[in-house]
Amino acid sequence: MCRCATLPVVPSRTRIVVLQHPHERRHPFGTARLLDLCMPNAEVHVAFSGFDGVPRVTADVPADAAVLFPHRDAADLATLPAAERPSTLVVLDGTWAHARRLHRDNPWLHRLRHVRLHPEAPSRYRIRREPRADYVSTIEAVTAALRILEPDTPGTGLLLAAFDAMVDQQLAHTATVARQGRAKRKRLREPRALSPWLADPRLVVVYAESSLPGGEPQAARELLQWAAVHVGSGAVFEAVLRPGGAWPSPHHLAHMGLAADDLAAGESPAAARARFLAFAGPGAPVAAWTPTSLAWGAPLLAPDMPSTALKANYCNLRHGRAGLLEQVVAREGLAATALPCRGRAATRLGNALAVARWLRVQRTLA
Repeated sequence: MCRCATLPVVPSRTRIVVLQHPHERRHPFGTARLLDLCMPNAEVHVAFSGFDGVPRVTADVPADAAVLFPHRDAADLATLPAAERPSTLVVLDGTWAHARRLHRDNPWLHRLRHVRLHPEAPSRYRIRREPRADYVSTIEAVTAALRILEPDTPGTGLLLAAFDAMVDQQLAHTATVARQGRAKRKRLREPRALSPWLADPRLVVVYAESSLPGGEPQAARELLQWAAVHVGSGAVFEAVLRPGGAWPSPHHLAHMGLAADDLAAGESPAAARARFLAFAGPGAPVAAWTPTSLAWGAPLLAPDMPSTALKANYCNLRHGRAGLLEQVVAREGLAATALPCRGRAATRLGNALAVARWLRVQRTLA
């Protein structure tokens, strides 16, 4: 829709400098565009992210400029004496998350004084949701500020009229459009909650080692070692499998902590699968640090065995990245012990067991 023919012209004595987050630049319902079209003394500067992904923006503003932002040290604009009122108002445009990031990542804003508003009514922005009742759109904030700074300036109400007309027209349009619905694709990751399988007394923590036959990048990985431990009893299982294809290099063997003799004496996948299923028990859930270990060990798992990734559970619990398994053990102060397995599986499985037991406790506390 186009509303250019009906937009008012509202000159103001106060200069309005809008710093816009790049995600807001092409938003169809952004209100900074209305300010740019309606106010000759308003300007919009779009922040752009460099290679580091930080949205930076600069603007030439006078020393008495003020940032309209709900900073903890911001003064109430309505209480400022006339002599202290800013000649230039810097406004951050975007979602509130974007506005906070603009403020954080542009340190020159921190050197300016900050002012805030106390809106008398909730936002009229009915086509976009504000996170709090006292948060308003950019055009509503500028209008409220102008009514304080220059109440004698005519036409500020016309800015809100243009804003209301845009909102009304969009709502009228959506009411006439047939809703077709959307088919949501199945989530590829676990929901942000701890898996119920962590509390299952039958839970088995597993660890896998694999190799690329002959080191060929296009070859399918082959399972070489499968280690497991019952979380409850601490019983340990280990199987080393004899490679069906080309053997791993001596360097890779040393990396895994295995010897060629271990592989030469290894068992078949069928024999290892039978032993592991007897060890785990019918329908027992399995957990590994990453889904990769579960994928490598898939030939040894039964179709009805539920599984969960400990790393995903940890990220869900901490609402952030996990890092390496060893980093999580150190970060949370967990006591991990080496288990009676060959190679690095002894330490890695012990670390995974410590995390699994800790997550079980956290789940009961949640």
